[in-house]
Amino acid sequence: MRGKEPKDESFGFFTSRLYRLFSNTFPSMKSFYSFIISDIANYRFSSMLDIGCGPGILDAKIARMFPKAKICGIDPSKDMIKQASALAKREGIGNLEFAIGKNTEIPLDFKFDLVITTLSFHHWAVKRDALEYIAGHLADGGKIAIYEFLKPEKGIGISGSHSLSVREANSYSEIPRLRPASVATEKGFIKVVLEKA
Repeated sequence: MRGKEPKDESFGFFTSRLYRLFSNTFPSMKSFYSFIISDIANYRFSSMLDIGCGPGILDAKIARMFPKAKICGIDPSKDMIKQASALAKREGIGNLEFAIGKNTEIPLDFKFDLVITTLSFHHWAVKRDALEYIAGHLADGGKIAIYEFLKPEKGIGISGSHSLSVREANSYSEIPRLRPASVATEKGFIKVVLEKA
């Protein structure tokens, strides 16, 4: 008898709205978004995909920073995509689009310069397979940037299982079609970058 196939976490009607509220109000989330925005400002890209985009708050900020870039977000939750699409429409952000999708099912026939995932990677059921799949959606020289709360090597930490340790991050260094991961930590956050080989 085969076991159940692992599944990614998904958000429904109520939990997606709670997440949006949490993203906009909690100081730790505001600091996390600032950390990501300041890092992404160092990249040069004409196209970016956010996997696990949630309600689109971060993508709207990035789209305003890079008005000439194509910014896309995907999420397995139709409720998150509804919120994200409504945000883009409400704020009149023309270079931003959203679609239902996930780390192993990207519904866009496009090669991206940059693929990011923020506070989503820890939910992924098949991380190594997903990274290899995503590599196929990278343009030449494209990068995957994973942003998470930093998990201490001992104990649980403030964010519990919603985090990533340096040890685990370093274990994603032998993924086909990707160069070894570079890992950096700052202010309780972690960034993992893999580049197309």
